[in-house]
Amino acid sequence: MNRLSHGLRIALLASALGAVPAISAHAAELVLVSGDAGTGLGLEDPTPKAPEGFNPGTTLGQQRTIAYQFAMDLWGSVLESEATIFIGASFQPLACTPTSGTLGSAGTTFVFSDFAAGILADTWYPSALADAIAGSDLNPGFIDINSRFNGDIGVNPDCLTGSDWYYGLDGNTPAGKINFLNVVMHEIGHGLGFQGFTNSTGGFFSNRQDIYSTFAYDNVLAKTFPEMTAAERSTALRNTGQLVWTGDDVTSQAALILDNRNVLRVTAPAAIAGSYEVGLAGFGPAPTVANFSGTLVAALDGGGVSTTDACEPIANAAEVAGNVALVDRGTCTFVIKAANLQAAGATAMLLANNAPGAPALGGADPSITIPSMSVSLADGALLRANLPAQVGFFVDPDLYQGADSQGRVRLYAPNPYESGSSFSHYDTALAPNALMEPAITSTLRGDVNVDITPALFSDIGWRLNSGNARIGNCDTTVDVIGDGGLMPGANVQAWSNLCLRTQPRKGDYQRCMDAYKTRALADGILVGNQGGKVMTCAARISRP
Repeated sequence: MNRLSHGLRIALLASALGAVPAISAHAAELVLVSGDAGTGLGLEDPTPKAPEGFNPGTTLGQQRTIAYQFAMDLWGSVLESEATIFIGASFQPLACTPTSGTLGSAGTTFVFSDFAAGILADTWYPSALADAIAGSDLNPGFIDINSRFNGDIGVNPDCLTGSDWYYGLDGNTPAGKINFLNVVMHEIGHGLGFQGFTNSTGGFFSNRQDIYSTFAYDNVLAKTFPEMTAAERSTALRNTGQLVWTGDDVTSQAALILDNRNVLRVTAPAAIAGSYEVGLAGFGPAPTVANFSGTLVAALDGGGVSTTDACEPIANAAEVAGNVALVDRGTCTFVIKAANLQAAGATAMLLANNAPGAPALGGADPSITIPSMSVSLADGALLRANLPAQVGFFVDPDLYQGADSQGRVRLYAPNPYESGSSFSHYDTALAPNALMEPAITSTLRGDVNVDITPALFSDIGWRLNSGNARIGNCDTTVDVIGDGGLMPGANVQAWSNLCLRTQPRKGDYQRCMDAYKTRALADGILVGNQGGKVMTCAARISRP
């Protein structure tokens, strides 16, 4: 067996909230190792804080710890392992500006190769997965995953100004706040194996492939990462829209949950007729067949850095009015471009990117009433060279948003390369948004849905819990995890664990679970008679 280290030795194995009975003989047990112990900061912060979103903690540190433990219980229910997974966590100042910043970071502390029969030879596996496959702790006394979270959010006004963490467990994140549970679910996901070790120049870690990288495939080169040279891998890491995941489980599950692909359909001139991939905007109305169609013309502004970026008032408003306007990316925000086009009478905005890929268009402006989409640099240049053109929005029933023509899900491969994000995420083109995209979006519900993340874990060798949620030895009949990453049973088990930790008396525990049952039925997490079955199992828990 070979082992390489990124790790820290365990100094404290503790959850401040105590232990709970094992849920299942094979459910993974994740144990929190506080890196903030003794500091009075982060997970240990004693600042009083009113409970929110059914998180019962009464201090900042308690709420952080409860939310982290809840995330560990969710992943522990979904995955099977005979070995305990130790996870280090702390709050630290991370890279941040008033408009952007790092929410968290995590990864495995050790990698192992050639540690068990039946695995790929000469291939690195992350610590938690290697332990699960081996059935024992391959490196006792050390944490398997290390995670950090940005302690400046909500404290330092120069860090994501106006934002703060939300520690609720209900998925109802208030405007201006960042759902901590979603971020923890995402970061633990990296540590469990959603992480490749190919570096920015295409080199394998210690000259050996890792299990994640073996599933990466470049559609232009028609090669997997192990088949490429380092130079080819370096190119593939920046090949936006062309780097995909080949694992069968992800492809199968993606077909169940991804939306059909949004495209720009060009009908004239004939030389460029066809479908073009697009990115959608977070502002203005969503494009539809009805509101995004007509003649595509170039919008020209009054000057500035460029006359084609729509960063100044539109000079050819008479030509733009009543038509879809083509503009170039750069110089100013997307919403400024859209506002200038709207003022000129354009019916929609089509933005040509200044790099490969069709990006999502961020921003917010409630006054924008026209739809917007983007196309890649190459497609934008082709369209501009053949104006005017007849265009329209179209949903392709045969393709999926964020997958290639064979249904293989795209990996994040921006150009330029983004250290810490490139390759080890799903692409931002996926719709609906996925937990393991590089940005945490407001649509995520990491408390009940982890989309195609478990499918990727299955591809790299994790065993998923195919059974029902159990409270003690009682079968609730609720699937721990179902197709498409829905995890109703994992949610049941996480709530039972939380009620057990925070309600020491039987009557209080049952009232806690009854309140959960009512919310879960209203939210559609539980259906039919599942609520009654959960309460039957809860009643069997032995308490004073």
